[in-house]
Amino acid sequence: MILIYGDDEAFAALPSDQAQQMIDALRPFEETVACEGVLIGTHRLHPASSSTLLKIRNGKARVVDGPFTETKEQLGGYYLVEAADEAQVLEWMKLIPSLMDSTLEVRQVVSEERSVP
Repeated sequence: MILIYGDDEAFAALPSDQAQQMIDALRPFEETVACEGVLIGTHRLHPASSSTLLKIRNGKARVVDGPFTETKEQLGGYYLVEAADEAQVLEWMKLIPSLMDSTLEVRQVVSEERSVP
C-alpha cells in the first residue's frame, strides 16, 4: 500500500485550478499501474479534521473528534497495488509527482485468511 501524507490545510487553501493540476499530475502513475493490471484500489480521504477516533484505554472507550496529530502531515489518500516486491513499488512511486510538501510511505498489507460474518 502506498500511503500519501500531506498538509490538509495547505491543500484546501489552494485555488481550485491549482489543486486540480496537482491531482491531474498523478495520472502518469495511475495509468502505469492500471495498465500493468496491478492497481487494486485508490481513494482520496476527507481531511483529518473531519475524522473521529474511538480510543480504548484501560478497557474504556471514548469518542474523540479530529484532527489528532501534532504534525502538519495527515494521511490524505492511498493506492493499493499488487507488486512482486518493494523495489517494484518504489520504481512506480517515482512517477508520483511532488505534491507540495508530501511524504509517501510504502507499507505491506498482511495477507491472512479471515472469515468475516
